[in-house]
Amino acid sequence: MPAIRRSAIKAELPAPAHSPEGGLSVGYLLGRARASLLSGLDTELAPFGLNGMQYAVLKHLGEGAAQTAADLCRFMYYDTGSMTRIVDHLEEKGLLRRERCREDRRVVFLRVSPAGRAQLPRLRAIGTRVLENHLAGFSAAEIDTLRRYLGRMIDNGELKNGKMTEGDSQHGRKP
Repeated sequence: MPAIRRSAIKAELPAPAHSPEGGLSVGYLLGRARASLLSGLDTELAPFGLNGMQYAVLKHLGEGAAQTAADLCRFMYYDTGSMTRIVDHLEEKGLLRRERCREDRRVVFLRVSPAGRAQLPRLRAIGTRVLENHLAGFSAAEIDTLRRYLGRMIDNGELKNGKMTEGDSQHGRKP
């Protein structure tokens, strides 16, 4: 029987996106920062059987930023199919429950369960620790500057996309 020849294929990472000036682009760096934060969350939340996106759903529901899966999709810019899977997983773990609206049976509210509420302080502490690890070495002034710059970017995007008008700054942008 002839020997099967296999060539070693090395997985190569794609070259980073560079700006014309030769440095890394802002968009690329923002994406990498987000991915790094989520990866850190995934690692730290693994003992709880959760990942970063599942934590974000619980956090936003617990803070009242969203009440339905549709709210979460709009708030987190996530697709409905993926959100349904996240909600299903959290419901299976007993961390949230679905509740039909009495006035409109088509609406399903998402409520953090007592078990979910009991977990949230520990989960928030993990989220805070991961963020602090990513901001290690930054001064308080640098963190404030970063916060303002990111807020301005968000406001600029929302203004451009018609989600707000001049003077409606959500993130500290001065029109």
